[in-house]
Amino acid sequence: MTLLVGVGVGVVAPQGVVGGAFALLVGSLVAGWFLLVLDGRRPGALGFHVSRDSVTESVCGIALGVLIGMMVVGGMALLGGMTWEAEAGTVVGWLVGAAGALAWFAIPAAAEEALLRGYPLQALTEAYGPLIGIGTTSVAFGALHLGNPGSGVLEVVNVTAAGLLFGVVYMKTLSLWWVTGMHLGWNWAHGYVADVSVSGLDVVDAPFYEGMTGGAQWLGGGVFGPEGSVVATFVLLVATAGLWRAEGLSPGAAASAAGSLVMAESERNEPKD
Repeated sequence: MTLLVGVGVGVVAPQGVVGGAFALLVGSLVAGWFLLVLDGRRPGALGFHVSRDSVTESVCGIALGVLIGMMVVGGMALLGGMTWEAEAGTVVGWLVGAAGALAWFAIPAAAEEALLRGYPLQALTEAYGPLIGIGTTSVAFGALHLGNPGSGVLEVVNVTAAGLLFGVVYMKTLSLWWVTGMHLGWNWAHGYVADVSVSGLDVVDAPFYEGMTGGAQWLGGGVFGPEGSVVATFVLLVATAGLWRAEGLSPGAAASAAGSLVMAESERNEPKD
């Protein structure tokens, strides 16, 4: 259903990465909403509930994604896996470019999250539990990047690890606003703030400086960028474990009221009186 709707939207959408991502986003939303209705749930159960919490959760997600992404960048720089060269630019130009890059990365991030951490993660979790739900969608997330430039074993492992991180955050918050924000912040931190490739794609450019990965492939990530570095492996796994144990990360009122299938699974496993 996602593909059928996506192909139809793709006929009229602009060509390119963002146009293709927009078509995928619409297809994933329509399919997810339709299946949730069949499950007796409201469309908001997909995770994109519309409320005052939406903005707060998005901003918090972006901040967390930037923080984790910059931890990878900082570790790589300290170990010699990333350097920068000065180039022309202005503060105003950097700020304008930062806003544009944030907007550019938003639709692909939302599309991938709606596709995998939307209905599939919920349905798998309801049927088989969170480990299968998170694990299966994370492997699928890694597989989506097999054809990217510079993709190899470590690169796919790291993207899969990022999928684990996003899956855990969805399970804790029941919000695709949180998860899309994290995905967006992670990509923006690498693609614009560090000014290097994101999953092998060099799609935006920051003024003032030019980022470059270097050193051994396992450290610098080569053309794939930071997601091809063992530093990313370490940071992602530590962040995932930390967030899984974090007590302060929980669903907001709107997310709880939306009626995710994950909540149905939790309610089913609660002890009966």
